Amino acid sequence: MVQGIGNCLGALDGTHIKIRVPTVDKPRYRTQKGDIATNMLGVCTPHMHFLYVLPSWEGFVADGWVLRDAISRRHGLKVPHSKVQD
Repeated sequence: MVQGIGNCLGALDGTHIKIRVPTVDKPRYRTQKGDIATNMLGVCTPHMHFLYVLPSWEGFVADGWVLRDAISRRHGLKVPHSKVQD
């Protein structure tokens, strides 16, 4: 469960990590810039402590797909549902 400070739950972002794969797999891992990489999602607290990392997506993929996958996994990312206070 992501713990928040005030109205801030933390931060999430994705990044590409360059990797080496067999030649036959290179098309699956190619990014928009032509690099061979895996797409990683990282979630951290406001204190910059990692809560969740998902490093398994191939190459170029929409951020929403990676986030949806992280939330839908059995032991995936859990986001609290609470009311926003003014």
